[in-house]
Amino acid sequence: MIKTLIAIVAHPDDEISTGGSLAKYAAAGHRTLVVCATRGDGIDAKIKNDAATRETLGLVRQQELAASCAVLGLEPPIVLGYQDGEVDAVPVEAAAERLLGLFLALRPDVVITHDPSGGYAHPDHIAVSAFVTLAYHKASAAIGSAAPQRLYYYALPRSFGQNLAALRDRRADIRGQQLGFVGVPDEHITTEIDIRPYLDLKLQALAQHRSQFDFDESGQPKTFTTSLAEPERSQLFGVERFIRLGAAEDRSVDEQPERDLLGGLSYGNL
Repeated sequence: MIKTLIAIVAHPDDEISTGGSLAKYAAAGHRTLVVCATRGDGIDAKIKNDAATRETLGLVRQQELAASCAVLGLEPPIVLGYQDGEVDAVPVEAAAERLLGLFLALRPDVVITHDPSGGYAHPDHIAVSAFVTLAYHKASAAIGSAAPQRLYYYALPRSFGQNLAALRDRRADIRGQQLGFVGVPDEHITTEIDIRPYLDLKLQALAQHRSQFDFDESGQPKTFTTSLAEPERSQLFGVERFIRLGAAEDRSVDEQPERDLLGGLSYGNL
């Protein structure tokens, strides 16, 4: 049975965090798409090359998002049009009501979004996580059978930052603050999806965000992920990790993570 998965993210290129899983389920015939809160043209947004100017950045980043989704095999993305860098100023109730309308139109079985820490405490990420979570809680009463069945937060384990100096020392300049990696406690991760067959595709999708990266001589974007050699790259990033809302609290320490975002939703596991 075909299911629908949507990833709701703050900025163009944030979809890459769960891009391997989205590509995997799209390849299996499920409906997958990205909903992006902003056009990615805020004052903190980077412009790494001549792919965009400050005036054209919003349009260019929307085009880059669409190209990334196409590489991953997803439906065209939906952009909500909130102002990049100011998503935390959006009233949470109003944003949640808007998402309820999207849930009714799209009827997702599974919703994926930022973890509540925002990965590195980015205010836009934290805000998107908050209004997606509120919409999910409201959905059953508000829209009945159109309500999503599961909400996942995509997450990097806190141990990555403890063990990898390049990630631990990485800083993002947001609103004049240097924000560092936060991650989630390893024991809170409930779900691990093997995306090794889609890791190269995920990197191809990342390369579509040309305005945001410098590129090496091979055409690869210069990022922490692409700087790693195999097999370390596959070991660290060949799995996408998630927290399923409501499952982390009930999970025993020695319980194995689930391996399918759609497991038990009226069809056999992938």
